Amino acid sequence: MKRHNYLNVGVLGGMGPEASAAFYLRIIKLFQSELQARFNYEYPEMLIHNIPSPDNVEGGVDMELCEYLVDSVNLLEKAGMQLLAIPCNTAHIHIDAVIKAANVPVMNILEETAKAIQRAGLKNVLLLGTKNTLKHSIYQSHLANYNIEALVPNLQCQKLITQSIVAVCNGTVNETTRKIVLDVISNYPQAEGVVLGCTEIPLIVRQEDIDIPCFDTAEILARATFEQCRTARP
Repeated sequence: MKRHNYLNVGVLGGMGPEASAAFYLRIIKLFQSELQARFNYEYPEMLIHNIPSPDNVEGGVDMELCEYLVDSVNLLEKAGMQLLAIPCNTAHIHIDAVIKAANVPVMNILEETAKAIQRAGLKNVLLLGTKNTLKHSIYQSHLANYNIEALVPNLQCQKLITQSIVAVCNGTVNETTRKIVLDVISNYPQAEGVVLGCTEIPLIVRQEDIDIPCFDTAEILARATFEQCRTARP
């Protein structure tokens, strides 16, 4: 049997579980569409650690979450994973600690998204995400490095987005959920684009639902991970 030389990919997942599963499927679809993968051995080795971490949507993101992430790094590295990804924007509050703890490359959803917006030539974007993502301003510095302004929704809109994210986590998304997110976006006509800065949000709305450029952070991370996985050989 012919074996590939792709990097083994470890996923710090479970934040939330459905978004982590969707991230895995995105990687698989990229191998199918870009490399015509057909057989089991034509995909990379991947291991998803579904971390039983504290709630980071409505709850806190203190050092307890950081400890869970670092423990996951150790577990995945011991299992032979050579490239790590975290399909959760809010968890990137601790991305520096994760990178410091790791002995292998760690993908950064914040940086990859900022580069994607720069390539699109936009000067400002509406930033949707959990209240912790917005409160800790984790996107703003990355976007500022590329001269991109982040438009942050008001507190009422943030509350509506949080409720919509929770609906994904508990499996209650419906057409009303979708309309709520689209209504929030429509409240910011000055935005040149919109960042779906929580990996649950792309499970509610997609580019075809939105009139301005939409930056699906889950897809951006998946593609960047795919490229790194297949080009950075052991």
